[in-house]
Amino acid sequence: MITKVTVSNFMSIGEEIELSFLKGGTLPQEGYFQYKKDEKISLINGFYGANASGKSNILRAIIFLIRMIYFPPQQFSHEIPFLLPNFNNRFGNKSSKLSIDFLFGSKLYAYSVEIKNGNEIVKESLLVKNLKVKGGFKEIFSRVNNSVNFGSDYSDYSEYPALVKIQKYQSFMSHFVNNVGATAVADFIDNKENFFLKSDDVEMQQPTIAAVMGRALKLNILPAAEKTKAISDLTRLMNCFDHSIIDTKINNENNNLSIQIEHANFSRKVDIVQESAGTRELFAYMLDIINVFKKGGVVIYDETNRYYHPDVEIALLSIFRKKEFNENNAQLIFSSHNHETFDLLDQDQVHIVEKSNDSTSVFTLDQVENLQKRDNIKKRYRLGMFGGVPDITELEYKLKKML
Repeated sequence: MITKVTVSNFMSIGEEIELSFLKGGTLPQEGYFQYKKDEKISLINGFYGANASGKSNILRAIIFLIRMIYFPPQQFSHEIPFLLPNFNNRFGNKSSKLSIDFLFGSKLYAYSVEIKNGNEIVKESLLVKNLKVKGGFKEIFSRVNNSVNFGSDYSDYSEYPALVKIQKYQSFMSHFVNNVGATAVADFIDNKENFFLKSDDVEMQQPTIAAVMGRALKLNILPAAEKTKAISDLTRLMNCFDHSIIDTKINNENNNLSIQIEHANFSRKVDIVQESAGTRELFAYMLDIINVFKKGGVVIYDETNRYYHPDVEIALLSIFRKKEFNENNAQLIFSSHNHETFDLLDQDQVHIVEKSNDSTSVFTLDQVENLQKRDNIKKRYRLGMFGGVPDITELEYKLKKML
């Protein structure tokens, strides 16, 4: 689970923002994991704001940190910046600083990285705190430029940095996780497959139809029994969108991959490209989400309202809140334009995103003074009383001038 994130000078984010998914209190509460006697972790967190406010960039920052931890270093190139800083002149000479805290079992980890000019890592560190023993964080490793040092409790690894050549654009953490398999980062290794990451820019890099084909290829390499069950599960889910859907056929003859959907009373099968966008989205990603959900992992899903009906979106999101489904405390971080999803969230789980002076800021509804649970929060949000909504008056005026 992710407990905290801090970001500065990353895309539309300028000044540092801190996202805390922690909440005090000793009483059990739906939608939270009580990891300490007096503190819990939110299992569902929504980000809301106008177009171009920075919602997607917040989720991209979290995804970026996770990829820095897990992606093999050779996937980054020194020729192309792997991080885009805020382009406002106010932040031109500043480094980008990002950090993320994870809870794995009884251990709390704090990973941070500082990047200059979009492709030069100048600082990096990993700390750990065992919640079962008294004391604060202990350093696993710290890095300044290309020099890496280990904390006193992890001196057994002190010779390792000399054995590898760390490039300025490569995270040491990814070396440590992928190339060493060290006990010190065993929790990260064990949880590598427990993330589902989908940011809005995936639509540009990998349109849904490409993701659909990728899903079909993954299904094709499964053992026969697993493949049959997975296809059956997907068919039943797609049937919820279109009750005439009764079967799914994946054909890879002559290296020509095709996905055909069988409908009741249809004279022929339908290629999945001809199905609705929501059906394709579900086919492409839902198995990954369910697998991560079952493991108690982390799902980061940008624009959950993009392809789904509002009621479907609420149904998909609500499984993270309900203990009867979320037995392993899977965590969801999402963005949406659908304010009806407010009904799923407590005030500290609703993050309002705004942008002013070319910099994104964020706050939670529990930080709004004198806001009560009995208030009509959705109505007040639509009226712009919290911010995070577009200026429709200005848009209408400009449209009329163009007509």
